[in-house]
Amino acid sequence: MFKQKRLPLLALFVMLSLLLLAASVPAFPRVSAAGDGQSSSLVPLQKPVLVNGRELNLTQWRLDGVTLVPVRTLSYALQARVDWDPATRTVTVVKDGAAIKLEVDSGRAYKNDRPIEPGGRVILLENRVLVPLRFIARTLGATVQWNEKTGVIEITMPEQGGPDNAVPAEVYSTTIPSRVAFTRDGYLWVVDGQGNNSPAKAIPVRDTNGKAVKIVGWSPDGRWLAYLQWDTAEFYSGKPYLWVVKADGTGNFQVDPRPVLDAAAWSPRDNVLAYSTQGPGGGYAPDGNLKLASLNDGKAAITTLLPDKTGLIADFAWAPDGQSLAVSFARTEGNPLQIDRVTLQGERSGLLKLGEPLTEKDQDSIYAWSAEGLKWSPNGRYLAYYLRPNSASLSADGVTLQVLDVQKPGQPLNVGTALNYPQWLAWSPDGSRLACILGGGREATANKHLYIVDMPAGGKIINYGRDGQVDTRPVWTATPPYGLLFCRGPETTAWEGRSDHRGVPVPGQRIWLRAADGTVKPLTGGPADTADYEPHMSLDGKYLIFMRLNQRNSGSLYEMSLDTGELTELCRLSENPGYYANYYPASFDIQFKESAVREVTGKLTVSNLEGRHYELETAGGRLVLIPREGNKEVAAALEAGVGRQVTVRGFLLDGFSQYMRGPLFKVVQVL
Repeated sequence: MFKQKRLPLLALFVMLSLLLLAASVPAFPRVSAAGDGQSSSLVPLQKPVLVNGRELNLTQWRLDGVTLVPVRTLSYALQARVDWDPATRTVTVVKDGAAIKLEVDSGRAYKNDRPIEPGGRVILLENRVLVPLRFIARTLGATVQWNEKTGVIEITMPEQGGPDNAVPAEVYSTTIPSRVAFTRDGYLWVVDGQGNNSPAKAIPVRDTNGKAVKIVGWSPDGRWLAYLQWDTAEFYSGKPYLWVVKADGTGNFQVDPRPVLDAAAWSPRDNVLAYSTQGPGGGYAPDGNLKLASLNDGKAAITTLLPDKTGLIADFAWAPDGQSLAVSFARTEGNPLQIDRVTLQGERSGLLKLGEPLTEKDQDSIYAWSAEGLKWSPNGRYLAYYLRPNSASLSADGVTLQVLDVQKPGQPLNVGTALNYPQWLAWSPDGSRLACILGGGREATANKHLYIVDMPAGGKIINYGRDGQVDTRPVWTATPPYGLLFCRGPETTAWEGRSDHRGVPVPGQRIWLRAADGTVKPLTGGPADTADYEPHMSLDGKYLIFMRLNQRNSGSLYEMSLDTGELTELCRLSENPGYYANYYPASFDIQFKESAVREVTGKLTVSNLEGRHYELETAGGRLVLIPREGNKEVAAALEAGVGRQVTVRGFLLDGFSQYMRGPLFKVVQVL
């Protein structure tokens, strides 16, 4: 009988280790070639890619020795348009009159209907079309080089046109459902992203070169952009004038011949601007008035709501219904600190009064001088504001944030100490909660934390900050259940006092989301030496647009798909760090257009609050329904469906809802 040889213990350990290692190796996707029955593995790559010297966030795969990349990301970076035909599984890339067609999996490619060799396969992976990088870049007119020393793929696209070229190289030809205004290199630019497969075009606004410009914002209908233009190159060495320009970048004109105070605001409902003027020349010389400019047919009709010398106006804010404004008057020898409601007919009623008019005894004391940063809740019940003292130094280190319940005038809620930035106040769309950033100290990068004030709970103040982290810029999502976007990064003041500091103030800052269920997670991620700011989410919740800084004074505007995580660079920005790294005034402004058509199911009811209208009670919350203009069939179908479970097709609107019971939903069909 033969004796069985025992496997040495060391050999057994080695075999088991190899088996475990083999099990841990990821299986790369395999792709079959058209018609040959063979398959190849897709291998992910992580090579840096530069387009005209600028790093591009570009996912890469290796297949049969060819580098494949998402067609949209690369094409947009090279100023091209991309169309996808799902019926024929064909992607078309268009630029400067050239149309490149590539058929997924077949291996066939065409340029202006002539067959060409793509140099690799075109495949569909995870709902993204991957194309050969070198082929698509060269066919679009770029050069591609591989830098062996740095390991970088360098793509260079020749500059087009001269200084009068209306489309700068910094703006990518993407299709975004929004209007964007931004400042760069001494110009104001406007981009009307059609969102209908038409490439976005950036157009410089004439007469803005070399002047300091602050964006006021888009009109409610998106036809006009308002901006303040100084008569000098610096914000603090001259005085601003109020201008408007059409969405296509043409027809800009000055609204009022006199300079204005550093504020103006659109009505939430109409193309009407509110502003207050001041005297020309040097020094602070407010006129003490409040004016309205109504835009119609390319002209501004100006009316005076409050005449000159009414009082020292510190701030103002439109009420959500657009029928009145809250106007803050500073404390002077003739007036106490007060906030009045002023109707469009000029009628005044008091909302808040603090203290008495100044006397000689007050000259050497510290007192509340004005209420600023006024922000109404969408339901018009609450008004948040900052109490600014008569000391500039104390104001810079922190002011008191209060909330006034207009149903209980004279009894404001003290929320806490904060910096006087209205951008750090955000009411939930239903008007029940105020998100705010609290914390003292003038640095925007330290001791600033996210809080939420729950008004129905008696003004309960809840801290959602984290130790060692700094928060800024809260923004609520537009549809229920409401989530909250905000910026968060490691707390730091390492940049302070260093003139040689070129990096971002808060490296690693990202856009976070606090969902309705209380979960908190980052939505963006990127290189550790970058920082993300200013989140804007589309109405349908599918896209996030934000600013990413890569240096202290420069960055890019990005669009991110929340479904796939794919990033698209929209345009490059010149950024001013502002006062102690607050990055205000913002260098861009966005207005989302109508969101994509969707179907929604719920119980259809009628409400008589603020006038008879339809409401849909859905699993995600209440929607206020508006039938499409002139569509009698939709109106009749809505009336017939009252009290029943119905499904409607339509899209969300970003306009004001006078009913204040939910977002507006324009119905195009009742199913």
